[in-house]
Amino acid sequence: MEIRSSLKRKSMFALIVYLCFFLATIGSLTYLAVDSPFRKELKQYLDLRAELLSSQVLDPLNRSVGVLQSIVSIAQASESQEEASRMLRSIFSTVDDVVISGGIWPKPFSVDPYVKYKGLFFNRATDGNIDQLYSWNNPEAGGYDSEVWYVSGMEEPSGSIFWSPVYVDSFTQIQMITVTSPYYVNGEFAGVATVDLSLQSLTELISLHAERYQLGVSLKDSFGSTITEHNFRLRDGAYVSKYTFGDFNWKLDVVNSHRLVDDDVYDLVMSVEKGILPLLLFCLMFGYYLINRYLINPIVVIAQKVDDSKEGGIIDVPYNSQDEIRYLIDTFNQKTVYLEAEKIKAQASTKSKSIFLATLSHEIRTPMNGVLGMAQILLRGDLKPQQRKQLKSLYESGEHMMSLLNEMLDFSKFEQGHMELDNSKFPLEFIIGSVTSVYSSLCHEKGLQFKVHSEVPANRWYYSDKARIRQILFNLLNNAVKFTSRGFVEVFFSEVKLDGQLYLSIRVRDTGIGIEKAAQEKIFRPFEQAESSTTRRFGGTGLGLAIVKQIAELMEGTVSVNSKVDIGTSFQVNLKIDVCEPELVEGNHSRHLSYSGLKVLIVEDNRTNTMIIETFMKNKGFECECVENGELAIQAVANGQFDLILMDNHMPVKDGVEAIHSIRQLQGPQSQVLILGCTADVFKDTRESLLNAGADSIVAKPINAGELDDALYKHINKLYQYHSEMPKLTFSGSAEELLVKLYIAIENKAVGEALEIVELLENSLDLPSDSQLVTTLASVKSHLEEGELPPKASIDLLTILLSDF
Repeated sequence: MEIRSSLKRKSMFALIVYLCFFLATIGSLTYLAVDSPFRKELKQYLDLRAELLSSQVLDPLNRSVGVLQSIVSIAQASESQEEASRMLRSIFSTVDDVVISGGIWPKPFSVDPYVKYKGLFFNRATDGNIDQLYSWNNPEAGGYDSEVWYVSGMEEPSGSIFWSPVYVDSFTQIQMITVTSPYYVNGEFAGVATVDLSLQSLTELISLHAERYQLGVSLKDSFGSTITEHNFRLRDGAYVSKYTFGDFNWKLDVVNSHRLVDDDVYDLVMSVEKGILPLLLFCLMFGYYLINRYLINPIVVIAQKVDDSKEGGIIDVPYNSQDEIRYLIDTFNQKTVYLEAEKIKAQASTKSKSIFLATLSHEIRTPMNGVLGMAQILLRGDLKPQQRKQLKSLYESGEHMMSLLNEMLDFSKFEQGHMELDNSKFPLEFIIGSVTSVYSSLCHEKGLQFKVHSEVPANRWYYSDKARIRQILFNLLNNAVKFTSRGFVEVFFSEVKLDGQLYLSIRVRDTGIGIEKAAQEKIFRPFEQAESSTTRRFGGTGLGLAIVKQIAELMEGTVSVNSKVDIGTSFQVNLKIDVCEPELVEGNHSRHLSYSGLKVLIVEDNRTNTMIIETFMKNKGFECECVENGELAIQAVANGQFDLILMDNHMPVKDGVEAIHSIRQLQGPQSQVLILGCTADVFKDTRESLLNAGADSIVAKPINAGELDDALYKHINKLYQYHSEMPKLTFSGSAEELLVKLYIAIENKAVGEALEIVELLENSLDLPSDSQLVTTLASVKSHLEEGELPPKASIDLLTILLSDF
């Protein structure tokens, strides 16, 4: 068993959790102890800063009031405007940067009965010069007696002061504020005096103060208008110090611009915890040392010893304490001794089972080779309809028996972990075609509709185990046809992407008897079916779906079922698959060669099998010679000339592997003769032994005529290596079948396959050279040889001309 966690890590983690808990507890207590006084101190600090900043803002404003009172005195005491003008110029040349302008604004017509406005207004320029401005004395501009700052002082008591809202000067774009006071002469209202203040220096003062002390400051006038803000950001939980000052009721808000009061409290708590952290770490390491020495290390040593003793053996650990660990060691050693004995028994049983299955496979396949072989031979003869029907039933029963045997052997391979995938490139159309050809007729015989739906892109090629995918389909479809008596059977192909990986999705749906919900889980278990009566009613081993599940998992996929009783069943299989580039595929036609003049050596110790194979080969035109074992085969090859050897595996004297190896060691060209291994043993190691010894290919028993034809055609060059001419290829079907295949090839733009079919037509039809059909075939062939599809008119003409054939 893989150790996925560690006691050392767990103990360290536990101690760290304890440390964190201790720090949290100490921190919480410290927080409660220092929070209230420290928070109060921080708030007092902000309040003090707000008060100091307010006094610094108020000071220049109070000085401006003094300037205003001096201007009022000048207005009341001056005997002439010239004197007042001279005194005002003197005042504005000495004031600070806050006061930048101001003046005296007499009541209209009070200075000169013929002149309405005689205001004295002075402004200090940026260069320090004092300028007198006359724009307010222009009656056409509206006059000053209608301005707010003038009207606010009319008829008000002497000494009253009025502050205007903050405004932005239209010429300098600087924030300004005006303070106004009325003046009286001989007890009567004579006008108002004003002072204009620039707030730029106050804004700079606030910004400088805020930056220096890391504060956020907001200054507003009595009307609620913001004069200036700097770093003023209100956050949840932030403390705001509010201060109102001056006769004009300005409001100053101060916050900590960078940190909350809570943050400062937290930092203080953390500083306390950092002070005690070294002590806690020392205690932690010392505690870990004790736990590791007296508890963890013995257990780790035991785990290591157990890992080292996976193949057997007891744990020998020096541990003297009579506690639970000692008891664990002793108990484990007792169990180990017992399990070692059981292991020996299990290995012997498994070996016996494998030998039994191998023997069973060979012993059953050998007589079945005789049964199926003889049936194939007899089916080719002249039989009465009733005899042919009975013989066909015999052959199908034998095929069914072989399928049951194959299921048992496949499941045995899965149990022993010997099942492997044989990946290769193939088009999905091959699988769809084989499924359609087999199950269309089966469903038709039962009165069922059979449909295949594919959403996979056309001409899609995969790199996977074609045989295992076909096996999954056949197992599912066998069940669907078996358990469906009316309705339909459908197959759906599509592609899905799960977690970035492409999967081939196969769904098989039927309208059969259905499966109860409680039984849906056990149908994927070996030797189990939905009901105990299923085997009696429908037959089977109960291994088909178990094998489907095993293959799906081997291909990193899944299988699921959705079914309702008396409605139908749907199986969904997702198989991990890789897309690959298409390759030129040779048409899968039934090929027959003229084997006349070729000589085959049949090496077989079973007389029945010898008769069957000899009959097969003689029907193909071979001249046959038969021997009973590998030793005689070696002598025959050394002393004679053969084009082909069909080599059995299990034989007396010398088996097939030894015989093939010895033949390949012979001197001369006969050592390279074509050898096909013929074995009833389906285990992979047996086949690999034959191929490693030098066999060119394997033909399984019972021998299938089509499989034998394919093997011969695949090695046609080696079969005719001792002859000067190759045979002509012919097609076993009718001209109509060839024409249909030609249509399909042209529609799929498979130029190579179409060219091969045209050549088959040329070789199959015995026609004079001047025949129009020969000319048409030549025209179609020329287009295909140039890699282009023939014109539709040529294909239509070819169809008409072939109607006689």
